[in-house]
Amino acid sequence: MKKKTEKKHHSAHRKTVRLLLALIFVLLLPALSPALCDKYTDSFYGPMCDVISHLTGQLPFALGEILMYIGAALLVIAVLMLLLFVFLHRKAAFRSFVKKYFSFFTVILLLVILVYLPTWFIPFRGTVLGRGNAELRTDYSCEEISALLKLFADGANAAAEEIYIADNGSVEFYPSDKISRLAAEAMSSISDEFPRLQGYYPPVKEAICSDILERMWIGGYNYPYTMEPTHNRYISPLYQASLDAHEYAHHKGYYKENEANFLSELALSKSSDPYLRLEGYCEMYDYMLGPCVESLKAAGKYLPDVIPRLSDRVYHIREASDYIEQELYEADEHALDDMPAVNELIQETADTGWNIQGNILKENSYDGVVLLLLQYYCR
Repeated sequence: MKKKTEKKHHSAHRKTVRLLLALIFVLLLPALSPALCDKYTDSFYGPMCDVISHLTGQLPFALGEILMYIGAALLVIAVLMLLLFVFLHRKAAFRSFVKKYFSFFTVILLLVILVYLPTWFIPFRGTVLGRGNAELRTDYSCEEISALLKLFADGANAAAEEIYIADNGSVEFYPSDKISRLAAEAMSSISDEFPRLQGYYPPVKEAICSDILERMWIGGYNYPYTMEPTHNRYISPLYQASLDAHEYAHHKGYYKENEANFLSELALSKSSDPYLRLEGYCEMYDYMLGPCVESLKAAGKYLPDVIPRLSDRVYHIREASDYIEQELYEADEHALDDMPAVNELIQETADTGWNIQGNILKENSYDGVVLLLLQYYCR
């Protein structure tokens, strides 16, 4: 009777694995064509994202982060099983347990891959901003780059004039939930130009592992499995606006970093709120400043007084915002400060991760926003 039960279990497991592998293969097919990926993201990704995020958005915590910890625990257990198997492989009960565990682990791993394909991989494989393979300009004159930098500087300086600074120099900023709401409204406001930005925007959740993220220089992320935008707790109010908008762009299917930077900065710069406009224009200015200086030098025109500058008022507001981030960090206890070995491991992991991401994204990395801004404004 026991053998028949085991045979049924093995048969069911094999069928499940084959079914999951077949589904993964089917979902990999559209990923071979960027055009098909764009059609999928335009037509199916949005409604699916809205349904899932409506459900997970009701939770007061990031379900995706909890699932990540569970997945990490299952992986650690699997490694321990393999190590123990060297010493306990002769015990039938242990062999049976290991076999069942890895059967379970295999199904979980395949399910993770299966869900990841439609919620991240296929949208990521699409073209930049879903605009197809249209040939756009890639070369811009020194004058065009300088004019764009001036536009961003003027926008930031004008926004700063609308922000009240008290006589003692203090600046009052919005609470976190209002910043997220304004960022969502800003992203939705440009959905006529970028239709994928239509639909539901869930609340941005605070990461439980913010202390680790801070040490890895990670501001936020979006969980594809649960459609939950998440941000680091230790962020300044101004940076939160661009960070939340950036994660909302990922949430809506724009998973390349240059896309998310471009859309978040553009949306904030078009906002009616001066704080968001200030942050949007400052982000664009910071990215454009380097290429502007390089182009002026290459043209033999580099002079410090030629480069458009941000006003002292802008810098004062940004410094006040950064000070709040510092206060948030110093208000908490950080056990990791007393763990140099763990800190070193975290830093090494972060360096490896950033290098891998840079190699994968290449021209679609964060700095790639410069070209997208030029293509948008200098048409």
